Amino acid sequence: MTIRVALCGNPNVGKTSLFNVLTGMRQYVANWPGVTVEIKEGVRNWKGHQLIVTDLPGTYSLLSVSMDERIARNFLLYNTPDVVAVVADALSLEQGLYLLLEVIELEVKAVLVVNAIDEARKSGINIDRQELSKHLKVPVVLTSAVTGEGIHELLDVIVATASTESKRILFSFSGEIEAAIQQLKSIIETQIGESASRWFAIKYLEGDPETVQRLAELTIPPGSLKTQISKERYEHIRLIIKESVAATSKRLSLSEAIDHVMTHKFIGIPIFLAIMYLAFNFAFETVQPLSDLLDGFFTYLAETIKTRLGENIVSSMLADGIIAGVGSVLTFVPNIFALFFLLGVMEDSGYLPRAAFVMDRIMYTLKLSGRSFMSFLLGFGCSVPAVLSTRGIYDTRERIVTVLSVPFISCSARLPVYLLIASVFFPRNQGSVVFSIYLLSIFMAMMSSLVLNRIIFKGQRGFFVLELPRYRLPTLKNLALYTWLRGKHFLVKAGTIIFVASIVLWATMYFPDPHDVTNSFAAQIGRAISYVLKPLNFDWRASTALFFGVAAKEIIVSTFGMILGAEPGTLVERMSHLFDPLTAYSFIVFVMAYVPCLATLATIRSEIGTKYVIIAVIYSFFAAYLMALVVKTIGGVLL
Repeated sequence: MTIRVALCGNPNVGKTSLFNVLTGMRQYVANWPGVTVEIKEGVRNWKGHQLIVTDLPGTYSLLSVSMDERIARNFLLYNTPDVVAVVADALSLEQGLYLLLEVIELEVKAVLVVNAIDEARKSGINIDRQELSKHLKVPVVLTSAVTGEGIHELLDVIVATASTESKRILFSFSGEIEAAIQQLKSIIETQIGESASRWFAIKYLEGDPETVQRLAELTIPPGSLKTQISKERYEHIRLIIKESVAATSKRLSLSEAIDHVMTHKFIGIPIFLAIMYLAFNFAFETVQPLSDLLDGFFTYLAETIKTRLGENIVSSMLADGIIAGVGSVLTFVPNIFALFFLLGVMEDSGYLPRAAFVMDRIMYTLKLSGRSFMSFLLGFGCSVPAVLSTRGIYDTRERIVTVLSVPFISCSARLPVYLLIASVFFPRNQGSVVFSIYLLSIFMAMMSSLVLNRIIFKGQRGFFVLELPRYRLPTLKNLALYTWLRGKHFLVKAGTIIFVASIVLWATMYFPDPHDVTNSFAAQIGRAISYVLKPLNFDWRASTALFFGVAAKEIIVSTFGMILGAEPGTLVERMSHLFDPLTAYSFIVFVMAYVPCLATLATIRSEIGTKYVIIAVIYSFFAAYLMALVVKTIGGVLL
């Protein structure tokens, strides 16, 4: 027997962790809302049954306001599973039970999964699941995705629930609301049929945008009873919790004590900046010797190939093309993995959502919310998932502004460029220089949001609702998985996109004159572009690197590796005469801000449309040009 199971729950309740335990899938668990914006499926065989488990996006309600809410609610409404397992946090049941009441109104077979029960016991919270089940009229299972407690019982309950006949369980509202529901229900049945007509009636009274749009004009104004419906649900939930949950301790929890400092309105932001500064210094200066070893190894390998094979087209392609191109990027793997490891520590511990919380005050002045800052934080890894994460932003205007501003955030693809330039021209202050670029990228993203909001979209101030996850001690397994999944993306790009690009680059540099790169096709392209970039003092070599870097930013390093490949020494030594320090810094500022990579542009097109791709290309190029020129001009005056 095949049983279709949907996991539904608020963000940060351990829903995806539970999904991983149930199915064995290695979907990384992130600690903020909107991280699961796509539907994930896994399979579990249990006692002769095949369970197809679907992990729905974390959502606080089934209203169709944000993208993640729409995905979750439409799946339950139009792809109704055999069993819906609503996951609630044992330490914060109220919001989870609210979502459960909404799910029950769909008249589906539901199971309440109270997760993190081990942490609840440690906090002195006792949950009577029999009492919960009696009031809610659905099976209740206490679980811990961390220890594995209750997992087998949950599988048994899912199978048993799927095998029993569906029971009609309805939450009864007060007379006024019930009368309105019945009045609307009879009208809705004539428009869209009997199925879920009560649910649609309730959603209409709550002012759900999609429901209001779908139904013809009705006698009762949409959203007229939204406040009363919400109030009655919460009153019912509080009565259930009063009967079912007992807390033996009212002491301030460790998370609450730490939050008094970490989320303080005055020192919260300086703490965030200090933590990020220490992380960057460790990732770049402490790990740098490993990068130097890799650089030396690839230089030795290229020289050995040329010595063994002699000067010919094959040895040139291998040494000057593949090894110089791919090797120059792989040199920075230790730094990138170290940075991802430290970001993993901050995320797995629950700190990064707090960073979004403390930044919300600043984002509010930019007519954005902390949700936008979460997308900015994701952009440190890769702009593609950062753009996708904007699906969780409620306001369409704010979402478009965020999508257009996210590419200014320094992704991991730009990091090899920063490290290369910093190691050559700022060897004593690599960490500080790279940290300054990351700060500048956040500043650029925020200023971009301000400009777009004030000039183009004229937006309203955003709002931000976030339930902060508890602090947790990061597990080595989770950190290793986090680091590998993000670092793997970098390695895959090195073995695919950068490998192919390196061969194409080598061909444009080898022909038509194999003995003089200055006469190559690549040089001709670079010289044509250098006229535009002349005020920034970027020569044809830098211009060529920027041109090919549009495909993927790591290719900038590959291009330098190939252009300078004929010169003796390591890549760092060969780069030293390319710029002066001021021009070098303005170059990495330009790289930070200019045209997003092709993968990001494709994602922008799929998310908000082709016209915004054109806007993103033109807008980012001019912003990068202006910022680099400002750095060059001010630096020239001061120095």
